[in-house]
Amino acid sequence: MSSVLKPNALELLNKEIDESGVKNKFIANKLGISEQYVSLILLGKRKLTADKVIAISKALGIDYRIFLN
Repeated sequence: MSSVLKPNALELLNKEIDESGVKNKFIANKLGISEQYVSLILLGKRKLTADKVIAISKALGIDYRIFLN
């Protein structure tokens, strides 16, 4: 089964976050999860799902479709 997310979605997401200057704490507050969990996702230690990409994209004010196949 193919993934909804691009193979490099995590890399793209990290790039967008770096360029925006937004901190993990801001993303965590917007998503209602811990800052540590956000860090684990962005480090690739927790699965990046389409739901999380959409939520993080909304927090950043960017189009989530850039991460989708």
